[in-house]
Amino acid sequence: MNNQEIIEKIKSSFCNLTNFKVRQNALEVITAYSTINSKFVSVFITFTNKKIVITDSGWIDQNYYETPLYDESEFIVDRIITAFKSSFKVKSTFDKGGVQYYYKTCDNLDQISSTVFDLSNFIVGVVNAFCIQYKDEKEERERETFRKDANDYLKVNYSNQVKLRHSLNDFPSIKFNAIITKGSKLYLLTYVTGSTQTYFENDLRKSIVNFEIGVKSKYQDLIKERLTIVNDQSEGYLANKSTSIFELLKEKTTREPVKWTEKERILELI
Repeated sequence: MNNQEIIEKIKSSFCNLTNFKVRQNALEVITAYSTINSKFVSVFITFTNKKIVITDSGWIDQNYYETPLYDESEFIVDRIITAFKSSFKVKSTFDKGGVQYYYKTCDNLDQISSTVFDLSNFIVGVVNAFCIQYKDEKEERERETFRKDANDYLKVNYSNQVKLRHSLNDFPSIKFNAIITKGSKLYLLTYVTGSTQTYFENDLRKSIVNFEIGVKSKYQDLIKERLTIVNDQSEGYLANKSTSIFELLKEKTTREPVKWTEKERILELI
């Protein structure tokens, strides 16, 4: 089975607006399907164990579609993804780096077009779900702004040493806001912000849980620091009213929380 045969089959089933790109280990199908944030959907065709496998190549998980990451809506989006997976009979798996792949398989060339159709529609639905604000607009805006600012700061200072919204591969469902690798050492980072005290404290609790699980990882001996960056400019930052939760967080981290107004401390610690 050759790429040209697949291309002709898909074009005859869809339209000539569909484009293709030959990758190292896959044929990329650039579909005419578009998301609400104006991104065209791609799927990737590979051959494994005598099966034709069509995947998203981890693009959803790695945010290739540049969707906002509304953490407070994560539970809702997870439920939507579960519904779409069931409807389109899509499966998922994690690679060695902890990246999640969504995929479908088929047995022969005649099934490729319908499988590409299913996975493409699945991706459109999931990406669109990420683009919608389901909760407090002020809170989502606060969280997204701080996440971008913190991400940009780390990318400028740590370049390819930092992986954003990443997990330790033995706990792929636990996402840290950032994991920085220097030499053989790992630095786990979480962000805490909130437009109200309640939202802020929810972030604190999430950080506590992530670090509790992180220290159980098989990589625990490689973890040099567990750090939390706190947005002390947010309205939800009321340190004197959240004392007990801050104390619990300090038990799970290796350093005092780093205030965003003192972010230069990060460069001293990492």
